[in-house]
Amino acid sequence: LLFAADSVPNNRILQILTYRTGYVHPFGERTYHTRIALDNLSTADSVEMSKAILSTEHLPEELNTLIVRKAEGNPFFVEEVVKSLQEIGAIRQSGDRYVLAKRLDEIFVPDTIQDVIMARIDRLAEAPKKTLQLASVIGREFTRRLVDRLAEIRERTEDFLRELKAIELIYEKSLFPELAYMFKHALTHDVAYNSLLVQRRKELHRLVGLAIEELYAERLTEQYEILAYHFLKAEQWDKALDYLLKAAQKATNAFATREAVALYDQALEAVERLSHGVDITTPMSIRKAKSNLYFILSDFESSRAEAEHLLALSRRAGDTVNEGAAFAGMGFASVWAHDLDRALDYSRQAIEVASAADAKPVLAGGHIVSGVAYAVTARLESAAHELERALTVSREAGDVLHESLSLCFIGLATNWTGDYDEASRHLSAALRIARQNNLLVPLLMGLFMHGVTLTGKGDYDEALATFEEGLALSEKLGDQVHRHRMLNCLGWLYMECGDLDRAIDLSRQGAEGARKRNDAETIANPEINLGDIFLAKGDLTLASEFLDGVHRLVKDPATSEWMKWRYSTHLFASLGDLWLARGDYTKARDFCDHCLDLATRTQSKKNLVKGWRLKGEIARARRQWDEAENDFRQARMIAEAIGNPTQLWKSHVALAQLYTDTKKPELAQQAFQAAHAVIDRVKTNLRSPVLRASLEGSPVIRKIYELTHAK
Repeated sequence: LLFAADSVPNNRILQILTYRTGYVHPFGERTYHTRIALDNLSTADSVEMSKAILSTEHLPEELNTLIVRKAEGNPFFVEEVVKSLQEIGAIRQSGDRYVLAKRLDEIFVPDTIQDVIMARIDRLAEAPKKTLQLASVIGREFTRRLVDRLAEIRERTEDFLRELKAIELIYEKSLFPELAYMFKHALTHDVAYNSLLVQRRKELHRLVGLAIEELYAERLTEQYEILAYHFLKAEQWDKALDYLLKAAQKATNAFATREAVALYDQALEAVERLSHGVDITTPMSIRKAKSNLYFILSDFESSRAEAEHLLALSRRAGDTVNEGAAFAGMGFASVWAHDLDRALDYSRQAIEVASAADAKPVLAGGHIVSGVAYAVTARLESAAHELERALTVSREAGDVLHESLSLCFIGLATNWTGDYDEASRHLSAALRIARQNNLLVPLLMGLFMHGVTLTGKGDYDEALATFEEGLALSEKLGDQVHRHRMLNCLGWLYMECGDLDRAIDLSRQGAEGARKRNDAETIANPEINLGDIFLAKGDLTLASEFLDGVHRLVKDPATSEWMKWRYSTHLFASLGDLWLARGDYTKARDFCDHCLDLATRTQSKKNLVKGWRLKGEIARARRQWDEAENDFRQARMIAEAIGNPTQLWKSHVALAQLYTDTKKPELAQQAFQAAHAVIDRVKTNLRSPVLRASLEGSPVIRKIYELTHAK
């Protein structure tokens, strides 16, 4: 109809249509927005819209003035004013045009759009009006079957709905799986709803809830959120609480984390309303669930606060098992909030309480907290002991949550030592348990950790799929910390495969997100990678900007010790490469020694390869040929043992370049061929056309291929 008005520009027609835009909350609450409010219609457009609604080319000038003055450019107001004028008989059709049927001073049009709509509703006969009000209680969308079930004159419902549809207060939304209608606009729904007295609304909400229970008994799960909404509005607190808890669990299972938190908040309100009529185990279970959900959302302070509420409730109930669980939850949140001393204190209390109560799942949780706290601060032997203890206890108790988490962290620590096959075995088992039992935290962590391990061993296709799944999951859940990690690791993966531009983009996204949280580790890792990339591109200025920035972070006493040992080891190798490229061999050697010292103490074998190769490059630059060859051979030996493709082919290339410098062409050719063979193995196993093209297009890889065939 609107497009028939040729004089209205297309962009204005689009604007006119925009007022219909609305979003209906699952609970039926209005959360719509009207874009048109930002850019109202001009006077001419308001007139053209009025003509289009009435399907006429001519309107009396006085009518145009009235509509423009009242509607003030709001397209929905324009439409409602025009329809109101029709309904009160203020205008009538005469041939192909409309004329005023009353004098202008006899026509009353309310000043607000809400009042215009209310006046239209008031002009309805009593039965259609009650039908509209009943529908408004059901929600902006409603089914014919539900209206029939509740209407006072059931056999006439179809007629009333047809009348409401004819005057465009509602419209037919769908026929299948059942006939459903929708209020034309959120404002229409609001006005109809608010036209009811509060007590009448409460009673109708109660009746709607009971009717839904009866009509949809065979598929009630689909209705949990709606039932919770109606019984809340009816102040039927016991039923509301029941459905809120069911809806919250349903949202959690569907990974709708924020919705689940909101539902649990409403459940706590219902608990307060019921006062002493609720068993204390109910608010305890709610606090525990909220602590877990806030953890998933990377809101570790709120996660700890909810666990503190659980602690208070548990002590009031004399429930030592949940008291221990509260300490473990407070500890786990504190670890990830980088409050490591407090985390260890909470883990100690959790272990003490759990040991006295013989609560093995809680005991496992306490050992995991201390294990992680030790691991991130490089106390690796203590970490291994705690995590193995957690794994043993969780398996004895049939505790799949802590078994999966234990396997995750054991796998990650094993990855750090370069034993990728063993790490992958642990992480695959952790992910299998997490998937089978819908365990969100181990699933998210396991995807990140397994992706890191797969990249380390050169299984790039599987690593890409794992990181992409993890990124999608973190975005769906609302997790921030692991999202930054996934982006960083995807950048690292593309860097390993030679696509430096894509690696830059992903690493920058990870770093920018981490900076918003001021999280040192997730800032440092992508920025070190960016430094490495720009170093590979020969841009020493940008490389220095990123690497020096992370170095300042490392030296800052305020920076958390969380994983500082790990990213510092990588950083020192990269800074050594930077100073070597600048020709300052003394500074390069200082950073090389720092890298080798940390990597040796923590058995970080991949970083040992980097350190030994850097040491060899410094010796080669100083023309200390024997020392350089020994260092390169050491790097190659460790690289062969761990099986990281990038570090292995780089070590072969380093030897090849040394042999070229020392006029040993046969040995140089053998080393280039060995590097070529490593890259060919990677290419043979790559199924992703994107990764394969990246590898084949890498200038460094092409140069190795050229040198392999050089005579």
